[in-house]
Amino acid sequence: MNKFVIGSLMLLVCMYWSCRDMDSTYKEFLIPGGLTYVGKPAGIKAYTGKHRILLKWAKNPDPKVTKTRVYWDNYRDSVEVVSAAGADSLSVLIDGLNEQNYSFFLRSFDENGNASVPVEINTRVFGDQYAESVLNRGLNRATLNAEGTITLDWGLANISAGALKTEVSYTDQGGTSRVLAFPAGENSSEITEFSSGEPIRFRTIYVPDSLAIDTFYTSFDTVNQILFDKSGWNIVDFSSEHGGNENRVLNFIDGTDATRWHGLVGGPNYPHHATIDMGMEQKIAQFGVWRTTFDTGGDDRAPDRIQFLVSNDNENWTDLGSYDFDRFVNGEQLFPVTGAPSARYFKFVGLSGPQPYIVMGEISVYVE
Repeated sequence: MNKFVIGSLMLLVCMYWSCRDMDSTYKEFLIPGGLTYVGKPAGIKAYTGKHRILLKWAKNPDPKVTKTRVYWDNYRDSVEVVSAAGADSLSVLIDGLNEQNYSFFLRSFDENGNASVPVEINTRVFGDQYAESVLNRGLNRATLNAEGTITLDWGLANISAGALKTEVSYTDQGGTSRVLAFPAGENSSEITEFSSGEPIRFRTIYVPDSLAIDTFYTSFDTVNQILFDKSGWNIVDFSSEHGGNENRVLNFIDGTDATRWHGLVGGPNYPHHATIDMGMEQKIAQFGVWRTTFDTGGDDRAPDRIQFLVSNDNENWTDLGSYDFDRFVNGEQLFPVTGAPSARYFKFVGLSGPQPYIVMGEISVYVE
């Protein structure tokens, strides 16, 4: 084979592959039969919402594209978006959708009606069913200290369902309504300068998807029990205590029912009392009282009848009434107080019991 023939063959091969490359370049704009079609939408993102969806996509560089049509519900519904001159992207907000999974199809068109191949994107639209399924985060305990700071110890938040924040509404000491939002992953939160007597409400904020455009809220719950911190408490008077640290009256306010206040054996008979200075006035909503679990796991030598009194000066006392106490039950027993009286001091009185002396575990105060 001479050089002329070889050269001709090589030229033909090069032309063949060049044509193939050119076909590949313009393949996006060709369909079988040689008809030209326009560039398809690209970079589509779906931003879900409550009964609505926001679709965004990059404007195709094909200059022939004049509009994009979005189809859903098996092509039974559609909306048209005109390609604005100079825009880099296009978007459309579709309202009034049912709460379900959707497949949206986007096609570009030129002024002659030539269309691109359809591009599909799948997403979910949320609504009332989702809103009703999410629950408010639980609150394990709310504790108020003498400086007016409340510590909120939260239960687990349902982060997998979209829980994002916990919103707390309260009134500060200046009478101003405040709203704070804490991350759902935070186990303990603080609010400062709380105004006693004003309600604290909280709800959970949900965002069901990382690209969601709408936020969902649970109903508000009210903090019904605010435990007053005992770190500033002192016992200023008491009837008696038995010897040894394990029997001291201070064990009555040390934060656990696993210790005990044991009255003096052979000492005075009932009634027995302990007077506590809380360090500041508080509106008392209820008392919490425990029998002790020290040593025996449950001591039934507690009183079966108790009484509460309150005072602001440790001299003039208001009787809040007497109550039955179940000395056979472990755990906290709550005693609500009518009218939420404001007091700095309170007196716990054991009126009667199975022994001449008293044995108690713990006492707490809940405030408004």
